Amino acid sequence: MDGLVTAPLRPVAAGGEPQSLRLEIHDGVVALYRSWRELEQRSAGGSVFQSADWCRAWIEAARVVGAVEMPRIVTLWRGSRLVLLWPLAVRRLSVFRVLHALAEPATQYGDLLIDPDEDRAALVETAWRAVRSWRDIDVIELRRVPDGSSLANLRELARHAVDSSENRAPLVDFRILAADRADRQRTSRTRNALRRHERLLAELGPVGFEIVAEPQEQCAAIVEAFALKRKWQEEKSVASAGYAHRASETCLQRLAREGRLFVARLRVGEQTAALEIGALRQRRYWSLVQSYDLRFAKHAPGRLLFWHLLARCPEIGIDVFDFLAPASRHKLEWSNTEIGIRDYLVPASARGGVALSYLSIVKPRLRDIYRQLPSRLRGHLTWMLPGLS
Repeated sequence: MDGLVTAPLRPVAAGGEPQSLRLEIHDGVVALYRSWRELEQRSAGGSVFQSADWCRAWIEAARVVGAVEMPRIVTLWRGSRLVLLWPLAVRRLSVFRVLHALAEPATQYGDLLIDPDEDRAALVETAWRAVRSWRDIDVIELRRVPDGSSLANLRELARHAVDSSENRAPLVDFRILAADRADRQRTSRTRNALRRHERLLAELGPVGFEIVAEPQEQCAAIVEAFALKRKWQEEKSVASAGYAHRASETCLQRLAREGRLFVARLRVGEQTAALEIGALRQRRYWSLVQSYDLRFAKHAPGRLLFWHLLARCPEIGIDVFDFLAPASRHKLEWSNTEIGIRDYLVPASARGGVALSYLSIVKPRLRDIYRQLPSRLRGHLTWMLPGLS
């Protein structure tokens, strides 16, 4: 069923005169797809994680792998014009129902899309009031909300911030580099180290950088990237909820088939040394997956891949390269700015406090305990990670 709820509203538009506004709650993308894509084009600055293609690919991938999503997509309309869209979903946590961003844990920024001609604050407050009125939700969990975003500016949300959740997403903003190249920010010592790594790698075979454009080749690269990532996780005895989720690889495969992904590769002869997979829209790039072959690890293939790719960003139409959180050392090496992000947990029912205590206190402690376990034991308990995401 699509279009679960429809209700007339009357907030004030940016022009000052009251105008009719309609609320609709949808549980699928298909009926919304065209209007959703049009809103994306109008709302410059939105992330790929609120795009119709991202959300549709995740919903279908989750269905294929048997991890069915329960979308709850909030929309506001003026006549036939979609002016706000907030992609959310509901999951069960024991007897509780948790509302969160659609495509968790893969979605890296929690936000919404708004028509730039609208009063943003008024529309966000209207959507928030609608969400807060739902009686079947126990906790609202909004993760990785960017500082300064429309969601972060919600008055009620500020007092529900999770203090321990502060993080940063490093960026390379080529617009503030002027005509200079990204690697000019590096010291001569760092550049010399990268050249030395490349020379040593070349002793094993010709080193080549390539952008993989064909969808079929991208799909093969995704399979290879996830296999390399699994080997790396086994070697390091670490795990990631995003990679562990059964829908993650399937979702990226669908996006690749639709021509929605960007893939770059560093080769040594005919062998893959490192892969970079991301999404590019409106001249902004989001780095989704980085992996490298452990056989070449001592020659820093991941750093070399970034070095080649960042050098080409201006010519391939990338103004902002977003490494996403966390702010790891290999990302900070290249970045010249960053986005702060934070999680929010809001109790939404009388019993929601119990679920909130688990999400804000118990789960972080379980995550810390997991990380402190001996590496061999962590390797046997990677099944815990999706629950601790």
